[in-house]
Amino acid sequence: MEYDQTFLRDLVSMKDEVGVVSLYTTADPTEEASARPAWGIRLRNELSAIREQVASWPDRDRRTAVLSRLEELEPDIRDLVDAAESGIGRALFAAVSDGELRKISLQVPIQDCAVLESTAYVRPLVTAMATSAPAGLVLVSRDGVRLIDYRYGAAEDVARIAFDLDTEDWRQMRGPGPGGTTQTDSTQVDRYQRRIDDHLRRFMIGAAPKVGRRVAALSWTDVLLIGDPALTEILAGAMHPTQVVQVDAIVDTLSAVEAAKHVAAELSAARERRDAALVARVQDAALSGGKGVLGLNQTLALLNEGRVDHLLLDENGRWTGARGADGFLYDDQTPQSMVVEQEPDLGERMIEAALDNGARLTILGTEAARPLAAHKGVAALLRW
Repeated sequence: MEYDQTFLRDLVSMKDEVGVVSLYTTADPTEEASARPAWGIRLRNELSAIREQVASWPDRDRRTAVLSRLEELEPDIRDLVDAAESGIGRALFAAVSDGELRKISLQVPIQDCAVLESTAYVRPLVTAMATSAPAGLVLVSRDGVRLIDYRYGAAEDVARIAFDLDTEDWRQMRGPGPGGTTQTDSTQVDRYQRRIDDHLRRFMIGAAPKVGRRVAALSWTDVLLIGDPALTEILAGAMHPTQVVQVDAIVDTLSAVEAAKHVAAELSAARERRDAALVARVQDAALSGGKGVLGLNQTLALLNEGRVDHLLLDENGRWTGARGADGFLYDDQTPQSMVVEQEPDLGERMIEAALDNGARLTILGTEAARPLAAHKGVAALLRW
């Protein structure tokens, strides 16, 4: 399954006035042998809290519908917390009325929680996806180029471009040195090696368009060229203007998973720089009167108008506000005389509004979001 913005938009369209049950849990591989792993206990406690909340509802029909649906979901919930099942981060979304059910698993942690709302609760999933967005690991060596797709914690080889050089007709000349000495004539050896290096350079330049096509087809947000700097530099130059990160490491003999682990720190740093650059771009646009806005109140107003093209939210941000009868969102300063419903989780509602409007969404890590602290951790690029 492809987890992207289209997938998220489809997920937030999952609505049910009676309720949608959203369950998240993170399996700890070190607890696989436990009959009752801690993550299962945590999720059960969250479910107990939902049952207690629902039991106090005055509407008997709605109360019965939700409690019955939770009982129906028991086999799926057992699978969700089963240590033998695949995936580290797991999620389940179940509509109460029509029986719709969706399951998701990623190879990265997801915040544990159980939520019952009229829509699928997606913020934990969006945050987990932001920390592990699709990236390309391009392993460069004298044997060629190897491409690894790394997304949401899973790494997979997707292509190899081999450097095959037929030197059968080449003569590596060795003979007496100058003056008839017995010293090997290193000049001929050097020429032979330079000839190989020249072919390797041309190979890297020729491989660049093929790598570029993979970058576009697989929607890689970050591209790491990993290998001897003398080779990655050639490939990086040929791939311009595609932004790449060069990593001086030899990992071409490792499995895809092990190679990804080896460069995890560099990949994380690349993502931090990308997000920091995005924040700087929004700040520049906002402060120069361009298509940028800073702050919760201003962003909400433009989100309500459908003018937001790219919404930025601090992953640690917590916002409260209100929702009008027209669905518009407001911070704590709602218009006078307007009848509104209090919204305790404005962050989730902003995410839904952005996805419903076809806007892009970026959840910012702590460091990248720091410049937005004075603006409540909210900013946006605008369509007009």
